[in-house]
Amino acid sequence: RLVKFIDNGMLTMTKCSKCSGHFVTHPHEVARHFVCGLCNPPARAGKGKAAGGIQMH
Repeated sequence: RLVKFIDNGMLTMTKCSKCSGHFVTHPHEVARHFVCGLCNPPARAGKGKAAGGIQMH
């Protein structure tokens, strides 16, 4: 189904401006300076020191 949405122009692949990875996005999203969720995680993501928390060094 995902390929069908991309082929029909409902979704598109956008290149991250930091890591150069390609991610599925909405075609009307501003893609000029797109930064993926891996390079710019949402607020509170991985903030806890509990087991499984993201460790940034």
